[in-house]
Amino acid sequence: PIGARPRVAAARPGPRARGGGSPCMAAAAQGNEPLKPTLLWAQRQGSVFLTVDVKDAVDTRVQLEDSCLRFATRGGDGGSIEYRFDLDFFKPIRREKSKWSTKRCPEFFLQKQEEETWPRLHKEGKLPWVKVDWQRWADSDEEDEKGGFDTEQMEGMDFSALSKDDAEGSDDRDSILADLDEDVEITTEEEADETA
Repeated sequence: PIGARPRVAAARPGPRARGGGSPCMAAAAQGNEPLKPTLLWAQRQGSVFLTVDVKDAVDTRVQLEDSCLRFATRGGDGGSIEYRFDLDFFKPIRREKSKWSTKRCPEFFLQKQEEETWPRLHKEGKLPWVKVDWQRWADSDEEDEKGGFDTEQMEGMDFSALSKDDAEGSDDRDSILADLDEDVEITTEEEADETA
């Protein structure tokens, strides 16, 4: 009839409508599968600089070997999204000369074993979540102009201080939890005045 409203079937909200992102993002945010964070990389003849694009990362776990990096963290709203990746390097690095920092986003400075330009970061080929960090990148003929990577903020966070046993499965929580196991004596101001 004229003037009648057409009937429209109500659409059921899918993962995109509920989660605000792709179906994969929604599933990962619900704890089904860890996400691969965007990994930005730049290089010089003797080093590689990596930035893991996860802001305010918590519960970060790093295992660095000469041939690979294993990384896991939590980010997003209150650390609700889990991120994880395993990366086999194109060629070996010097673990003991490498550094890392988690001030804003997790960053890594990796010293190459041999001074040369790598055609890619990953041993087996390109990965869709690994991108070139064009702000830090320097071709071999530009290295003198751009200089080395700024690692000043990474002081005190180098892998040379850790043994391989310490690094395996280590994270910031280990040292915090170790402190919780220690006996702590608590005194009030009144008790302190009585003993003085």
